[in-house]
Amino acid sequence: MKPPFDEPRLREAALNPPRTLASIPECASLAGIGGQIRSRPEDFRVHELPAYPADGGGEGEASHCFVELTKRELTTEEAVQILARAVGVPAAEIGVAGLKDRNAVTTQRVSVPARAAPALSRVRHPKLSLGEVEPHSHKLRRGHLRANRFTLVIRELGEGPALDAARERAALFVEHLARVGVRNTYGAQRFGKDGANLGPGLARLRARRSRGRARPGKRDTFLASVGQSALFNLYLVERARRGLEDRVLRGDILQKRATGGLFECSEPELDQARLDAGELVLTGPMFGSKMRAPEAGSPAGALEAEILSIAGISPKDLAALGKRVPGTRRRARVWPEGFALDLSPAVDGFQAGLELRFCLPPGSYATTVLREFTG
Repeated sequence: MKPPFDEPRLREAALNPPRTLASIPECASLAGIGGQIRSRPEDFRVHELPAYPADGGGEGEASHCFVELTKRELTTEEAVQILARAVGVPAAEIGVAGLKDRNAVTTQRVSVPARAAPALSRVRHPKLSLGEVEPHSHKLRRGHLRANRFTLVIRELGEGPALDAARERAALFVEHLARVGVRNTYGAQRFGKDGANLGPGLARLRARRSRGRARPGKRDTFLASVGQSALFNLYLVERARRGLEDRVLRGDILQKRATGGLFECSEPELDQARLDAGELVLTGPMFGSKMRAPEAGSPAGALEAEILSIAGISPKDLAALGKRVPGTRRRARVWPEGFALDLSPAVDGFQAGLELRFCLPPGSYATTVLREFTG
């Protein structure tokens, strides 16, 4: 028998999770500063930080080359298509480490086959520019980045005393978030416009496939990832609601912040001290067919089973997802690095605002951090 499906609860947790600041006593009673983000593409800048330098081709002849690509008001996929046509190679031969926002100015490294390198100097496009070309021994793969550096401006905060007050409150928020971190929830854009992909994503996790049916395609895999993201957000919301987001449970899958190593908690008191000292971070479930899960019967296992029940998903549903959706663990909290706050001058008819700068690890959402400030 299928467990019940609590759609309103899931939708609220996925699209509108509570702010981390609401759990911090000094900030709990303070509303966000409001304001407007993305008033202009230049107000949302992203710079990808590479995981490693170009190797010049290693010990052999370079088969690829790296080039820095800066785009404005284009998705990464659109930019890749433009670049592929310009240099005369299939888009599938161009490698990227991550996908960047459309309504923004973003800089990221891409790889192209070495045979296309001479054509790079002839690329001309009003929304795209290229930097230095560096030989490398292999194609750039998804996930091959160290972090993303963001420079974001919040405008429409008022002028004079109103802007000063917003800056003072934002400075307090920076102080606390730099110390305690931010819940690593997925941003609302993960679920499509007005959450349009949320229902289909959860349905994909519940849809067992029988023999003879077509192999899942890219759309199926994408929808499954949306469902996984919704359940992860729900997990963090439920953990916070029950006062468990900073408390270690037996069975929790913990991560060492220094090395990234995972292990299962068998001694909560010892691991609680390490969590409090900043050595460890809790992880949450990205449910799938092979995800590392807490021991059955443990408090952490019971909580994750309850999350699945709220979504109307059974263990058999997860097992049926197969190799395309193996599942993984994701950090429950991230600490923005290099947090800084400054005034941003008026420009192009837009009022002065506040500029935030910080770095996040791959897969974490700048809009989640912004929401802590705007409310």
